[in-house]
Amino acid sequence: MKRVLSSVALAAGLAVCTFPGLAVAGGVKSPWQLGLLESCKSEAFVAETQKKAAAKDVEAMAALGYLYSEACGVPFDAEEAARLWLAAAGQGQADAMASLGYVYGEGIGVEQSAEQALRWTRAAAERGNVRGLFNLGVTYDLGLGVPVDKAEAARWYQAAIAQGDTDAMHNMAIMLLKGEGGEKDEKAAAGLWKQAADLGDADGMAQMGAMAYWGKGMDKDLAAAMRWWRAAADRGDVGSMFFIGLMYETGEGVPVDDVEALTWIRKAANKEDANAMVNMGIRSVAGKGVARDARQARRWWEAAARKGHGDAMYYLGMLFSEGDEGVAQDEAAAIRWLRQAAQAGNPEAARVLRQSGIGVVTPGEAL
Repeated sequence: MKRVLSSVALAAGLAVCTFPGLAVAGGVKSPWQLGLLESCKSEAFVAETQKKAAAKDVEAMAALGYLYSEACGVPFDAEEAARLWLAAAGQGQADAMASLGYVYGEGIGVEQSAEQALRWTRAAAERGNVRGLFNLGVTYDLGLGVPVDKAEAARWYQAAIAQGDTDAMHNMAIMLLKGEGGEKDEKAAAGLWKQAADLGDADGMAQMGAMAYWGKGMDKDLAAAMRWWRAAADRGDVGSMFFIGLMYETGEGVPVDDVEALTWIRKAANKEDANAMVNMGIRSVAGKGVARDARQARRWWEAAARKGHGDAMYYLGMLFSEGDEGVAQDEAAAIRWLRQAAQAGNPEAARVLRQSGIGVVTPGEAL
């Protein structure tokens, strides 16, 4: 097969610095919810809750609705959950209102309605319900049924933060990093993530690691970055596992130790961290710490590409362009992956396409 793409050496490492993703409405587990998820393990509790709900006890109706929504002690039944929440919300139960705001927004057990989602979310927030406060912040942050209003989002996030909500701390920190709804303030963003981390939040710990690593809102401190990432990794944060491995791989803040690096990177990759999967693909094609196996590299990169990782798409394009042991050269596949990589924002893929005369795909362009 004719080679149409110029050869590009595969990079040996990977490091990224991007804004973390927002915590989204519905993702919050309030103390009320967490308590129910623990209590529903008791058959006696479930039976008593059902008995009280049948007698129109407002708190029991709200609780039983949540049990149905989580299939916790009872079968999953989204419509029954919504029915119970409507009954409880009609009598002023704020947790039921917050739940209704979420299910109307998603169309779970009810007909999807942005108007009803906003109505119930606002009703919960105005009663000081922490899920309602946070979810209303997200509503204005993302423009869900309302115009985007970052200042209004910040107002509701701050009210949730006052109740110790770590997801609101996370989203408010992102706004401060970007300068949305006010002036950019990296130090204040770091302060919010420190507050969340001190409350035991793994995302807060992970972001403190990133802020210390990059010197954002504080002095650059690689030892502190490692401490925060280890604390987050101990709580299951896969991104932190990858960055611990990367520090051992590059010798930043710690002596180079590729055995330790591979241990952490493989752990993160097995938990489907896309950056770690890309790194494992690089290791597989280079035989670095693992047996050289282009087919395994392809599998790692394809897994990362399914998660939208532009670098993985680029590496797949170059792998198919040149071919390797166990991976046949495939011009059509090479072009397809490179075009997807360029569309995802990978500059090297765009450069290769341009130099090869195939045509440039710009980020976001429909293929």
